[in-house]
Order: sequence, then C-alpha cells, then structure tokens
Amino acid sequence: MFSPDVVTLRQFYTTKFGESARRVAMHAILKLWPELKGDSLLGIGYTSPYLDYYLAQGGQVMVCMPAYQGAAYWPPGSANRVCITDEVALPFQENSVNRVLMVHSVENSEQLALMMSEIWRVLTPGGRILMVVPNRLGLWSHFSNNPFGSGRPFSMTQMRELMSEHDFSVMRSDTALFMPPLAYSTVYGLARWFEKSGSFLFPILGGLLLVEAEKQIYAPVHQPVALRKSQRSRVAAVKPAMGLKKQSS
Repeated sequence: MFSPDVVTLRQFYTTKFGESARRVAMHAILKLWPELKGDSLLGIGYTSPYLDYYLAQGGQVMVCMPAYQGAAYWPPGSANRVCITDEVALPFQENSVNRVLMVHSVENSEQLALMMSEIWRVLTPGGRILMVVPNRLGLWSHFSNNPFGSGRPFSMTQMRELMSEHDFSVMRSDTALFMPPLAYSTVYGLARWFEKSGSFLFPILGGLLLVEAEKQIYAPVHQPVALRKSQRSRVAAVKPAMGLKKQSS
C-alpha cells in the first residue's frame, strides 16, 4: 500500500491546488470544532496545515507523525511541537488528551486496530476524536495527483463500524471537498461554488468524510496490561522531528 511521506505531503500543501483543498477541508473541520475552549489537542498524521488556527487560540496543541511517514518541524519560528513515533505507542499517559484530530493517517495506517485502541487510551473520559478520511464514493480517492488518493478510502458505514468496534460513539459526520481533483486555476478558483452546490445536490459524493466521535467511558479494556507493556518495550524512543529545507518558489 503506497503511503505518501512527509516530503510529498509538504510539497502538496505548498501548491495552489493543495492550499485550495486545505482551505475547503479546514472550513469543514471548523464547522465541527470552531474552538478548543481550553482543551488539549493532539494531531495524528500530517495535521500541521490544519492546526495553525488552534495554535493561535493559545491552546495546548501537539502533533504525532508516524515513523513510516516521517516528520517535519512545526510551527516555523517557534518551539517544535512535533514528535515522530510509533502509531501504536503514543508518548502520552492514559486519559491525558481532550481531543484528537486525524488527517492523512487512518487511510495509511499500518496497524489501524491497535492505533485506535491507543487513541482510546490517551483520550480523557468523554474526549473527542475527529477523523478526516478519503471518501470511497468521492473522486479524490481515485486520483493519484493528491495525497487523499493513497491508502484505503472509506465509506460512512465503514467509518461508523470502525468507531463502534473500538468503543467510540459517533456524534456528528459531514462531507467536504466537492471540487474535481484537477490542478487547474479555473477549478480551484470555483472551490466555494463547488462546495455549496455539491453539499446541497450530492452530499454523499464529497472527496472527504469527517467523522466526530466520543470515547465511551464504559468500554472494557481489550488488551491485558502485560501485553501492552511488552509492546511498549519493543518500541524505539520518541524522536523529535527534523526540519526540512524550505522549497524554492
């Protein structure tokens, strides 16, 4: 399964095509999470293009980028908030994070079931998770000119099953990114029109699915503590992200 690395992802978001897609996705994220209200927020995957807004609110914002993807320093000109780690061994205590945002993560995960269990572990009781994933019915998952066209796309039914299997209760869901995945200025110049028309006429065909769920505090513990400790003993220590050279314009 092809998974875009951090260099590919970073380059995508430096283009006008990628920035247009980011603005559309960010608008959809803010509809569900307009502010942190003092909560801590952990981004998993390549989420840094979507976290500047929350960082400006003064909240506690952190990013974990999986080892298979690589990591990049963020935010520029400030203390690094990114670490590179194993996706099934997050470097946080149990019940320590209020919210988790996942972008370019779920569809590329090498151990999705274990990662979901790990996220459940670090979330506080009643903590929220927001997953942004490629829609199986949308065009973006079928084009290789964008990072949403890699990995496994999902249907809304599959997302609900995934949440249920790992003791999360789905609260809200939405779709976004209705513009065609074509890197032409005429197309992404009309991104707002595509979003308004597509969400009204063909809501199930958006390129992205957004699913917000809450940690079920009454869920059983599925993995014995001894086994979890054994897994952690085999995971290398967390390493800080390395900076990347700025791309020339």
